[in-house]
Amino acid sequence: MSILIRHVLLNNTPVDILINQNKIEKIATHIPTALSDTVIQAEGKAIQPAFYNMHTHSPMVLFRGIGEDKDLFDWLQKDIWPREEKLTKEQVYIASRMAILEMIKTGTVLFNDMYFFMDETIRAIDEMGVRGLVSCVAMDLFNPQTTRQKKKDMTTFISTPSPCNRVIKTVACHAIYTVSEELLLFSRDLALKNNTFLHIHLAETKKEVDDCLEKTGLTPTQYLDKLGLLTQKTILAHCVWLNEEDQNIIKQRGCLIAHCPISNLKLNSGQMPLHTYQQKGLNISLGTDGASSNNALSMFSEMKIAALSAKGESHNITAAPVQSILNMAQKNAAHFLGLNTGTIQEGTLADFILIDLNNTLTQPAKFLNSHMVYSMDSSCISDVCVNGRFVLQNKNHPFENEIIDSFINLSESLF
Repeated sequence: MSILIRHVLLNNTPVDILINQNKIEKIATHIPTALSDTVIQAEGKAIQPAFYNMHTHSPMVLFRGIGEDKDLFDWLQKDIWPREEKLTKEQVYIASRMAILEMIKTGTVLFNDMYFFMDETIRAIDEMGVRGLVSCVAMDLFNPQTTRQKKKDMTTFISTPSPCNRVIKTVACHAIYTVSEELLLFSRDLALKNNTFLHIHLAETKKEVDDCLEKTGLTPTQYLDKLGLLTQKTILAHCVWLNEEDQNIIKQRGCLIAHCPISNLKLNSGQMPLHTYQQKGLNISLGTDGASSNNALSMFSEMKIAALSAKGESHNITAAPVQSILNMAQKNAAHFLGLNTGTIQEGTLADFILIDLNNTLTQPAKFLNSHMVYSMDSSCISDVCVNGRFVLQNKNHPFENEIIDSFINLSESLF
């Protein structure tokens, strides 16, 4: 199937774009309509690469607003973990659909998830047409019996084929303070054996660093490196508290950092020194974290806060320039994952968003990149395309009302 997008603004120039199957085949000032099966008139719209949310706990939209104004460990132990123990597969499915709908409407086409009942999240990803990295989470709280069961569950999960090529099965470890060394080493080996990504929280709080130093004599980064978990396929969430040696290790190993500035600020975990990391040459992407600690899944908000907090933390107005923030939200993650996308070029995968230029937040359109970081929100997105298929058209999603109704019924029964 081929789609022709006519008269869309790309880098301030009106062009036609031909999508063939799942790729951008041609970009030109004029492409004959006869070459396509479907024509989309896009006057008054601009095209931009879509977003890649590299750290989420998507079903946690169910806990949005719960346990406000608490630090991370108090919030986890008193508000989150007790509720998660009672979750069912169907509840995770309903919540996953709601999270994906929110992400689609804010321009995200791929998310890197860490949660439970992962087959239900995969089911939602498959149905809704987006991309996702999904894992069976290693978390044993140092209980040997749980360790044995987790090994079985993770092996079964990773060895079962994905239902579609938009799902990447990965290995995830919650954190060094919830995962035994035995299970960390098992996770390392499982990821290597299956040539897949490993996803873990790292150095999110000062307490995590201090506890690890007291217990092992190493920082969390040094500890994971000693165990061999840091590779070119490792995704590290948060990384707020990295010393210079930690930064050098992560750069040398080729890991990707998933920066979650809103969650870090909201939980008072600290402010990542983004300007320092960028000067060091670390590979950095953006993530929202879960909607219970953010409390949204919008990469627009994440970009703005990332940029502003970097300038404030570094006391440097030139920190976190617009293009570097866009790269964090778009191509850095895509390229790390080996996806030929994150930019709008001939031959790349057709993952993109169309921006409504008839919106106060997108004008003057000449400075659209700046608006993407500092002014835009979901109201500015008219269309979202994933892998050559539109999952949002003219701001409408075909399952939106049903998804929201199901979620409302679920939340009303729980709270």
